[in-house]
Amino acid sequence: MFPDEEYIQTLMGLGLTLLQAKTYLALAKLGSADVKTISKVSKVARQDVYRVTPKLQKLGLAEKIISTPTMYKAIPLKMGLSILLQQKVEENAELQDKTEVLINNFEGHFGLEKAITAGEPQFIITSERRVFHKRIADAIDAAQTSKNSIVSLEGFKALLFDQKERLKKAINRGVRIRIITEKLENPRSIQKLSRDLTGNPLFTVKYTVSSTPVCMMIFDDKEVNLRMAEGVVPSFWSNNPNIVNLSRKYFEEMWSKMG
Repeated sequence: MFPDEEYIQTLMGLGLTLLQAKTYLALAKLGSADVKTISKVSKVARQDVYRVTPKLQKLGLAEKIISTPTMYKAIPLKMGLSILLQQKVEENAELQDKTEVLINNFEGHFGLEKAITAGEPQFIITSERRVFHKRIADAIDAAQTSKNSIVSLEGFKALLFDQKERLKKAINRGVRIRIITEKLENPRSIQKLSRDLTGNPLFTVKYTVSSTPVCMMIFDDKEVNLRMAEGVVPSFWSNNPNIVNLSRKYFEEMWSKMG
């Protein structure tokens, strides 16, 4: 990407349209110029420059010079970028406030999240990483009796890194956590992550000699999460009793075979 294209992309990221970005960049290079010159340097049609310059004035990026022909003066690029960035910050703050109001109002009237009850078997596919991590966190927080997992070594490390405090709280509630993962080549690499967990009788890890054939997490023998691809998403969730029981039996067979 050529420098001008990068600059234009940055200006557009700060809220300008393509024509506004091209026009302002050209005017910033020229310092001050008439519409004809701006059009030539920016490669924006003259009629579009006439249309765009008032908006640049309104945004505080340009000033109009009363002369014949009419001239326009650019606000220095450093100051212009600062103005645009501040406007973006203010817009994001306002949007955050509106988002919080929407969440509070919606939750008050309708309930933000609908719980899955035992009488409503569901099949859900989570396709976004952040949503997946939130579902995992919520499931750990809600667990009352057990969390049984078969995970890859990378998944095991991620679980300890992201959810260690939640796992500790779950153990303090009496939740039994059992994990099957791949054999460690360097045990020391994970000892720090698993500190405060290993040694507790409610936290047990067993290691396979080969890669894990399937990755799953079972919560309270009521809900199961199954990995569908190499990455964490897409991910399959279900509280269907048949799928949960099948997953539980598979886990128990693997667990017992490993001694």
